[in-house]
Amino acid sequence: MPMMSETANPHLVHTELLTAETERAAALLAALGPDDWDLEVPTCPGWTVRKVARHIGTAHRWATAMVRSGEREDPRKLDLGFPASYDGYPDWIRTGAADLARAVRDSGDKPVWSWGPEQTAGFWARRMLHETAIHRGDIELALGRTPEYDPALAVDGVDEFLTVLPFAASFEPRIRALTGDGETLHLHATDGDTVSRPAEWLITLEPIGFRWSHTHAKGAAAVRGPVSELYLFAWGRRPPRAMEIEVLGDHTLLDHWVRNSSF
Repeated sequence: MPMMSETANPHLVHTELLTAETERAAALLAALGPDDWDLEVPTCPGWTVRKVARHIGTAHRWATAMVRSGEREDPRKLDLGFPASYDGYPDWIRTGAADLARAVRDSGDKPVWSWGPEQTAGFWARRMLHETAIHRGDIELALGRTPEYDPALAVDGVDEFLTVLPFAASFEPRIRALTGDGETLHLHATDGDTVSRPAEWLITLEPIGFRWSHTHAKGAAAVRGPVSELYLFAWGRRPPRAMEIEVLGDHTLLDHWVRNSSF
């Protein structure tokens, strides 16, 4: 798997990681039995495995349209070309991701609309990488499995979550409730020595919003576990009381964070 580095172009690395993660999702879909497609997905209430698969491919095509035009696009106007049978979903997913990766590489530095902090194609390369990875995990969880992630990808995924979360308040207003008077939440990866990037995060709630940094410090509340599990926790796929993670300190603070940080 391609690895993040300080010298590599992160946008191109994200497209390579997206290709690899999409292949994992496609292989997972290819191995599904006929009855698996209608399984309910507990981490996406009201969704089935089929709907998650459709969402992944739709998101890739929506992002591609915006990278190519530079403008905000209406996904309802896209020609999505849903497969006629379940057998077609793996290649449909692969094709959408490949088109997005090509569009990102071709875009250069031209401005591209996004709802996040970065108005370039690079935002969509990273956003779709983690959109794909987390939703692949949703399907794994629906099948009763534990999703596995490369630790470097998981660290980048927690970073991305904390980076884009304030901007998601534009369409998820409850995120604006993530304020406080200096209360702190610490995320600590118990396998952080397996990656070259820092795998600890200190989140500080302030009167207007929150800030975060890679800091080793004691928080009023703490969540500890493998970095893949912290990735799932950050994206709302592991509740605070899940056996895969350890929670210490102020549970009320942690519940406040979880309740208002999903989008």
